[in-house]
Amino acid sequence: PAVQLIQKDGQVVGAVASNNGKNINIKVNKAVILTTGGYEFDPESLRTYAQGENYHALGNPGNTGDGLRMAQSMGARLWHMTAYSCPLGTELPGCKAALQVAMMAPSFIWVDKNGKRFADEFSPDGHTRCYVVNRFDPISHSYPSIPCWLIFDDKAFKRGPVVGGSSGYSINREGYKWSRDNSQELATGVITKAESLEELAKKIGVSAENLVAAVQKWNTDIKAGKDTQFNRPIQNPHKKVVHIEQKAGAAVSAPLDETGPYYAIKLYPTLLNTQGGPKKNVNGQVMDVNNNPIPRLYAAGELGSMWGNIYQGACNNAECIVFGRLAGRAAAAEKPWS
Repeated sequence: PAVQLIQKDGQVVGAVASNNGKNINIKVNKAVILTTGGYEFDPESLRTYAQGENYHALGNPGNTGDGLRMAQSMGARLWHMTAYSCPLGTELPGCKAALQVAMMAPSFIWVDKNGKRFADEFSPDGHTRCYVVNRFDPISHSYPSIPCWLIFDDKAFKRGPVVGGSSGYSINREGYKWSRDNSQELATGVITKAESLEELAKKIGVSAENLVAAVQKWNTDIKAGKDTQFNRPIQNPHKKVVHIEQKAGAAVSAPLDETGPYYAIKLYPTLLNTQGGPKKNVNGQVMDVNNNPIPRLYAAGELGSMWGNIYQGACNNAECIVFGRLAGRAAAAEKPWS
């Protein structure tokens, strides 16, 4: 792995790499292309740049911000540092990466650390859900919705796996498999169960009064045909499959059971990837603080992504391919520096 860039006369002429615990210097013939990914697993960068707290990640634990620091050492201009693709997810025992939680049944709500419902749980695009919970409360000086809680009933629990989706490092690399009947997650504490809302509130550490009121208000509204708090749709209004795998017209909102048991899952912002990093031009050249290209330094992929908060699914994959070719072509056209 690369750990440092080497510069001479303002241009990148080499890199320092770690090899079996020893550093080796590698001379650059034409250029360096940084393709190191983001900073999802770098706590210091997250504290500095991410809006919110307690961020977890779904991707590669190797994304520790190395490329970001190397680009900064060359005076790179940064952009999109508060932009991310970030669903909500939960921790898994024995796994380095978290797991995205996209609820499959309609009888659920989210509540904050006070036991209060705070948002439309269905409509926000899965890639932008961190922006729903990263609101800072200037009175309590805290983030009331980080972590938050997914609350659901027994019919949702018995319907099948309560989460959808099959991607992420924990699944594809660490081999985690969510149980078909949710029993494994109940046994390991990923899911908390209680016979009443009051007992559930005590177990997860929220106000029992607020949690009971939140469920009662939700049930009353949905039975009457409208979410008066946040206008969550009763049925899926979309014409195609969306982030919750429901067909158009399928119910996405339903009352919770009047009697227990009830269940909860703790939710955190879980990064698919950070979009921020060194700014690049159309050739993939990394720009300095004055928006001039840094000689012989390029970037491609997630590091310094062109996408901001409007990221759409699969666009990062396309960007890796497109800017990999652009940066590779431009770097190959450079004249050797010596």
